[in-house]
Order: sequence, then structure tokens, then C-alpha cells
Amino acid sequence: MNVVTRGLSRAGSALRALNWAGITRVVVPAGVAVGLVAFTTANPREIELVEATGSAEASVAGFSLATRVTQTCPGPELSGIPGVTDATVPATVTAAAGPEELLPAPATGDGRLVAASGNTEVLTLGTRPGVQSAPLGGAGAVVLIGEGPFAPAVAGTQEWRVERPELRGLVSVPCGPGAAEHWLLGGGEGPGRQERLVLSNPGANPVTADVTVHGASGPLADPYVETVPPGGRVSLLLDAKAGDESLLAVHVRAGGGGVRATLTDTWIEGSRALGAETTSATAAASEVQVVPGVAFGGGPTAVRVAVPGDQDAVVRVSVFGPQGLVPTTGESVLSVVAGGVGQLEVRGVPAGTYAVALRADVPVVASVLSRTVSSGAPAGGVADDQVTPGDFAWSTSVEGVPSAVPDDEMAPVAAAAFDPTGGVDRTLHLISVGGNGTVEVLTVVDGTARSRRIDLLGDRLVTVDLDGASSVWVRPVTGSGLVHGSVLSGVGEGASRLISSMPLQASAVTSAVSRAFPLP
Repeated sequence: MNVVTRGLSRAGSALRALNWAGITRVVVPAGVAVGLVAFTTANPREIELVEATGSAEASVAGFSLATRVTQTCPGPELSGIPGVTDATVPATVTAAAGPEELLPAPATGDGRLVAASGNTEVLTLGTRPGVQSAPLGGAGAVVLIGEGPFAPAVAGTQEWRVERPELRGLVSVPCGPGAAEHWLLGGGEGPGRQERLVLSNPGANPVTADVTVHGASGPLADPYVETVPPGGRVSLLLDAKAGDESLLAVHVRAGGGGVRATLTDTWIEGSRALGAETTSATAAASEVQVVPGVAFGGGPTAVRVAVPGDQDAVVRVSVFGPQGLVPTTGESVLSVVAGGVGQLEVRGVPAGTYAVALRADVPVVASVLSRTVSSGAPAGGVADDQVTPGDFAWSTSVEGVPSAVPDDEMAPVAAAAFDPTGGVDRTLHLISVGGNGTVEVLTVVDGTARSRRIDLLGDRLVTVDLDGASSVWVRPVTGSGLVHGSVLSGVGEGASRLISSMPLQASAVTSAVSRAFPLP
């Protein structure tokens, strides 16, 4: 059983152990998008190679340090659509190489970490631990490539911050590898609401992507096809597809290779900018969804759910904090039609940071919208004239991974990189679901790695201050639960605070290798 299979098996066991009678005993919070490095074998039959070859050594499988990794950042999200006026934002990309402590063996040889847009090199990094930030120009995707000793344990983030009358918001999104399928939830109705989908291709060959936009009653039209060039991107304004639909979800399926998909949501009401956010894909559809780092307080908070399958869904929503289950007022159950999208406003939660758990009778995907405006604005509708301009964040559901990994397997690593000069305050949110867990958290501050072990009591949210950190790295150590986490970023205070939610991105440290012996 490989590490992915074992992780999914443990995840299923942990979730079956939960008391879902109102999800009163489970903290299903802060999601950490932690990736697993694994390998699969076909036709798992035992073969005695000693008898076949006369050699005393049979073929074995193991792990070595990764030698090349590729991630993609969307590039300036509000630029590059023909016929649509570009909105200039001071976007930056930040790349980080993790501390040596993350590597099971020394990384040697020649190599570097490079970010490039087309033929233009944006930044290069040659130290570990190290971080480098650079402004983005043009309107193309940014491909982050780590080679040799700078392939293991790397992370990238794209970020911008604007406070203008016509546009305001703090936007942080992780760079990452391509995938064959994405669900992205965000956006809404109104003439001042725009949703831009960016499809980036990290590979060397063109990729064909089918894009379907869903609304409250189901798909709004047949899928339409986009071809994404190698190392490039395609940007789409969804207004023509979505019309006046208030509840949006976008389904992307890629053939011939993976794509990286992001959805940028900007909101203007009259002459007043109400915020902006770029969200990455949710966790894969499942009956249990965990949403990381949701900021409650100041403005309304709403859970958005899409149902990918052909059966209607009944979804129960719960909120969890540092002490466990948090009481709410109002409705906590949402019904969503097959292929459709639903939304439920969560009320009665004190200001603070929490996690949101969803339990459905069929597989669903989910995100949570939180806002920092003053009270009086509905979560999905038009604000009244008394609302103070603020910002909003889309917090996506994410996967969890076991808090313990067998001795013969490598622990997964999740990470995020930050521009340390950006003047943004950040916090890491972690939780172990279905049991206790222990994780190692490494932060890099002023070029120095700081390591600490954090014990996570089951179903309790833990917050770690990332003040001054240029990167954070999380790996499980021991325990019986599933670990989730995310990073919340913010600038300012009160109703005018700018906020952004970002899941930790899986960071490859090793790759699978095998030793084979020729037959005589």
C-alpha cells in the first residue's frame, strides 16, 4: 500500500469515526493543502529475482531527492484579455527554498530556482534557506522551476495589494503544479462584479481545457474549450457566461496535461470598491469538506457549495474554533440540486478566526466567503449605502493528510512563501481532525530557520504567528489525526481591513526511484 492509498484509508477511517450528529464533536477546520509524494506499481505480483538472475539482490523501490520541480503562478490576473481594459496592479512573485532540515540527505550539484514569464527571467535564487521577490510585468503566466539542489522543498506565492477608489484588496495565491481537474467557487451578480478565470500551463505541450460554469440550478451552458499554450496562459472574463447569476462555480477539466486554474473576483458597487480576491481550486469532491482559515467578524460570512454529481445534496454546516464546536444561530442545513450551487449565511459567530466543516450525503465541493465591511451588507448581494469599503476573502476547502507517516516513507511537506517587505501580517492555522497529532513547523526569519514542534489536540484550532517570516514549512511527525492548515494575511484594522486566505501548497522533497537489474 503506497503513501497515497494509506493516507486515503486513514482519512476514511478517521472520518467514519466522527460523530456527525450535528458534527458536534469534530473540529473540521483550517485546511492545509499538504501534498504527498508517492509512487504506484502495476500488477503487484511477487517475483523472485534471486532465482531468475542468480543475484543476491532483488529490485527495490525507494526515494531520492527531487531533481526538478515546476510550479505555475497566474501572472497579473486583471490583464491580458483582448477587448477588455487591463487593470494594472503591483503584483509580485516570491520564491523560497526551504531549510536544509527538510531534506533527508544533502542536496549537491549545480542548480538554481528560477521564475520566468515567457523568455523573461523574473527572479533567480541560489541560497538555502532563501527567498526572492520580484515585480511582475506583462500579462503572462510565471513558471517557477527548481533544478538540482534547488528542486526539493520550494514554494512560490503571487500577491498584490491595492487601495484605490475603483479597486481595493489584498490578493495572495500560491503557485503550484498543474492538475487534470479543478473546481473554483467565487463571484456574484451585479454590474460591478467581475470574475476572471486564468488557466496556466506549466508543461512543454499545449493543453486543451473544458470549462463549465455552474449556477444555482445547474450548468449555465455547454462546456466550452480553450487551448492553453506551453508555458503560457489563457484569461477569460466570465460575465458573458454567467450573466446575472449570483452563485457561481467553475469546473475545469484538462486533457493532454495539467493546468493551473485560478479565479479572480473583484467587486465594485457604484463608485465604491468592496474588495478583491484570487482563489485556487477546492479540494476534490467528497462527502466531507474542511475549509481553512475563515475570518469571521465585521461583515457577513457565507458558505458556498457546488454538487458535481447527478444527485441532490443535503449539507450540514458547522463552525469550529480553538475550543471546539462554536454555536451558531440561524440555519445550518443547506439543500443543493444536482449540478447546482447553493449558499448559506453563517450567523452568530463572534469575531475571530475559525474553520468551517461540511458534511453532505453526496460528494460536494465548497468555499467560504468572509468580508470585513460593516454590518448591513448581505453576503452574496449588493451592499447598502452605509457600508464601509472593506475587502473579502474566499477560503477554499482542502485535503488533510495523516499526522503520522511510516518509517519507510517520507513525510509530506506543505509550505508558503511571503514577501517579507510587504508590510502584511500573517498567521498560520493548524488543526488535527479525528485524533491528536504533532507537526514540525519551520519558519525562516531574516535568513535563519526556526523549528518548533506543535502538539495538536484533536478537534482544536491552533494559530501560529508568522510575523517577519519569509516562508513557513509544515510536516507531520506523529499522531492519529488528519492535519489541515492555511495562512491568513491582512493589512489594517476594522471595517477597512484588507484580507486574503491561502491554503498551504504541497512542496515536493523527494521523488520515487527503483533499482532494476537486467535479466541474463
